[in-house]
Amino acid sequence: MIPPPSHATVLNKENSTWHDKIVSYIKEKGTVYAFHKKYDYGIRSKVEAQFSRIKRCIGPSLMTQKIESQKVEMVIIANIINLWNSFGMANSVKNV
Repeated sequence: MIPPPSHATVLNKENSTWHDKIVSYIKEKGTVYAFHKKYDYGIRSKVEAQFSRIKRCIGPSLMTQKIESQKVEMVIIANIINLWNSFGMANSVKNV
């Protein structure tokens, strides 16, 4: 779920009920970050970033075609991801 833009308004249309609830909630709380906290937007963003990383490094699809081979391929990919995660996060240094 993506938050509406900052200039969004309540539409009061039949098919905009969910949109209107979200916009009203953000206006009531005064900030879009209340929306992020309520719907765990940051967690979802981290998960999506991880999937993006996997697809960029390994590829968007599996290489094998048979189901049994795909199962083995997924285990290999999972082991590679676990290995990457064991290295920890990269240290970034600000260049002055």
